[in-house]
Amino acid sequence: MFDRPYILFLLSSARVLTLLDGEQVPTGFWAEELIVPWQRLKQSGWTLYMATPDGCLPKLDPDSLDPANLQGDIAKAAWLKAQSSRIPELYEALSLADLQAAQLDNMRGLFIPGGNGPLVDLATSPEVARLLRHCHDQHKVLSTLCHGSAAFLAADHAPSPYTGCALTGFSAAEEAATALAGRWPYTLEQRLRNAGFLVSVGECWQSHVVKDAKLLSGQNPASATALTEAFMERLLLQAHKEKSNEC
Repeated sequence: MFDRPYILFLLSSARVLTLLDGEQVPTGFWAEELIVPWQRLKQSGWTLYMATPDGCLPKLDPDSLDPANLQGDIAKAAWLKAQSSRIPELYEALSLADLQAAQLDNMRGLFIPGGNGPLVDLATSPEVARLLRHCHDQHKVLSTLCHGSAAFLAADHAPSPYTGCALTGFSAAEEAATALAGRWPYTLEQRLRNAGFLVSVGECWQSHVVKDAKLLSGQNPASATALTEAFMERLLLQAHKEKSNEC
């Protein structure tokens, strides 16, 4: 394990999201935002691992399999459910606290899917902040998708080294168009702007990917495919740079 180049997926292990009015609703990761990049990277031959901040198993947000949230596509909902059941790593998540420098040496990229869960734990975990700092310092390829960009709100002993970067995430307009409108614990877009990030948002529910020199990000589930392709392109570019430096 960890003895060959790999990609790490960082998922939330949160079970509930507490809304502004105190109601608690089930939460977790968004199926499409994991399944699409996972399958594409797996098909390309990458070794993939999965981690959560605390090592607890990630939980799939049940809303992500509701056809109503997939433009009424019943077949897509069934496909996502079937595919998620075929990912054994969902039942053996690593803890970030157990990933030391030696285990991270062969990590070539970090991919952070969304769902509402990241608002709960990824945004507040010092271990997430530590991992992002490692990615920055060691020039690892980094991608966040949708609410996965909440990971940039995590802090440890210093401000995020990514502060000032251009990125995207689930927009305020998209949040306002959901069933949780007016009850979100906070607006991700505004929190990221307040933290000093250069937030770019596109049309609601349409693919929108932002390519910063230090990171890649996608706005919503519709951005999963384009973001994954950009992630893979940057992995190749980084590999070429490393090979050139060895010569």
